[in-house]
Amino acid sequence: MRNSIALLLASICFLCCKTLFTQTTPPAAASSHEFNVRDFGAVGDGRTLDTPAISRAIDAAATSGGGRVIFPPGSYRTGTFELKSNVTLDLLAGAVILGSQDLADYSLGATLGFGKIYGVNSSGEGDRVGIIVARDVENVAIIGQGAIDGNGDTFFDFTRPHASLDYDPRSTRNPDAFVRTVHETGDGPVEMKPDGRPGTLIILSHSRNITIRDVTLRNAPNWTLHLQHSSHAVIAGLRIDNNLAIPNNDGIDCMDCRDIQISDCDIRAGDDDFAIVGSEDIHVTNCSLISRSSAIRLEDTRYSTFSNLTMKTNRGIGVFERGGGNTSDILFSDMVIRTTLPTGHWWGKAEPIYIVTAGQSTDATGGVRKINFRDIIAEAESGILIYGVPENPIRDISFDHVNLSIHSPRPAVAAGVGGNFDLRWTSPRIETAVLKHDIPAVYCRWVSGFRIDGLDLTWQQGLPDYFSNGIGCEDFRDLSIQDFRGSHAPEYKGAAIDVARGRGLSIRDSVAAEGTQVFLRAKDLSDPRFFLNNDLTGALQTFAPNRPAFVFAGNRTRTTAVTRQRAQTSTAVEKTPAHN
Repeated sequence: MRNSIALLLASICFLCCKTLFTQTTPPAAASSHEFNVRDFGAVGDGRTLDTPAISRAIDAAATSGGGRVIFPPGSYRTGTFELKSNVTLDLLAGAVILGSQDLADYSLGATLGFGKIYGVNSSGEGDRVGIIVARDVENVAIIGQGAIDGNGDTFFDFTRPHASLDYDPRSTRNPDAFVRTVHETGDGPVEMKPDGRPGTLIILSHSRNITIRDVTLRNAPNWTLHLQHSSHAVIAGLRIDNNLAIPNNDGIDCMDCRDIQISDCDIRAGDDDFAIVGSEDIHVTNCSLISRSSAIRLEDTRYSTFSNLTMKTNRGIGVFERGGGNTSDILFSDMVIRTTLPTGHWWGKAEPIYIVTAGQSTDATGGVRKINFRDIIAEAESGILIYGVPENPIRDISFDHVNLSIHSPRPAVAAGVGGNFDLRWTSPRIETAVLKHDIPAVYCRWVSGFRIDGLDLTWQQGLPDYFSNGIGCEDFRDLSIQDFRGSHAPEYKGAAIDVARGRGLSIRDSVAAEGTQVFLRAKDLSDPRFFLNNDLTGALQTFAPNRPAFVFAGNRTRTTAVTRQRAQTSTAVEKTPAHN
């Protein structure tokens, strides 16, 4: 009996102790591969510097063979920390990784192996990096419904313009007005404060198997997300929300990358939304883009596609080649583009499509070639510009079903900076970096193999007087225009299509809009080919000064239409019965 009572008392004591122990011991992790940053000392109050705690959590995950570093709701102030292989950063809803306002909290690039090559180039400007850096890692991810906030506004003076003299004002249309407009701060860019700014918000270099999904990246002080020498990445559902007045806060940059899939992103960036250089197999789809520079900027990039995009921007699609590179086999399809001229020192002059090269390619297959634009709707404050050089012409460009409307929503800005070609980055001389030029809706020079198959062009009323032809092309070879519908600018007294110093021209199945003065003006044209099945009844004159020696058939001109109408009237009169 005594033994039974003793055993009962011992059991009760054990259960009480177990309950007490359970109530006072911190809860175990949900999984051995989950690492909550608060368990490693993070406070998340927006004031305490949580960089050491975040780094400890990442190190613990990496040491255990990989895992998920969890950021619960809170604001985690931090400087630079490193992401390591097999680690996922999971930002729960309400969690914010907040960039420190103290520049000293950000690492010098050189101390992390991001020296002059990787530090400055990966960070836009400056020797410091940003919040998240990774080099030589694999199987990493940044996911969740939380945000990474770069605190970019802290590092800028919004009363001072960010401008440099990378052009000669004397070469512009209105030099004084151009300089005044470039130094306005309304549309940015603005100057950073004297102490500088952090570098790129997130850098992944020499890495592979990357996933970035659903998070918000905002207020970047420099470039936002930069992949360099990396491959096999999936970026989806990302929201980038930057201050449009801050220069060099690109959305997503890929340099020397392979096999990158980007989809369903919403990007708002002061500089380029996408800047892709030296890369292959880059595929972007289902994104909305807002930018003060180029929505898409390409250089030395191949075998890539861009589809189902909307753009509100200064320059829509920009393809650059400074010589020695190879941009080829690119498809742009199913896009809606709206461009307007901004104030401030931004590159670009509202071109919806811009392809410009410079210098001799070092490879017979190099340069810019085989680029197709299909099913594009654009409302633009300038024209499409395709501009090569004699020793490196742009080759094999095609437009399939492009609908282009020219507008001018801010006449005062247009008077300041409009009516110029902006060739910065490719121009070898400052005198030709920005130069005065009338603006056709589509202009090409030093192009070989340009095919237009479906171009609907409309001009809004009240446009500046620098707008000119519908299509203008010089120094070309093999230009084919089919199913063009449009005319020259309303106040322009020239031709809808104006070509000079070219070889090989065909025009088919096109329609001159009512009010066209001259449909085709050709100068120094050799090897004219076909002029077939065009409806030119809307043009006062078909050719000026003379008709080239085309194979000419099936065309309906104003003269033939009047002759046919008279013949039909005469026949009708003859068939009318006489009355006594």
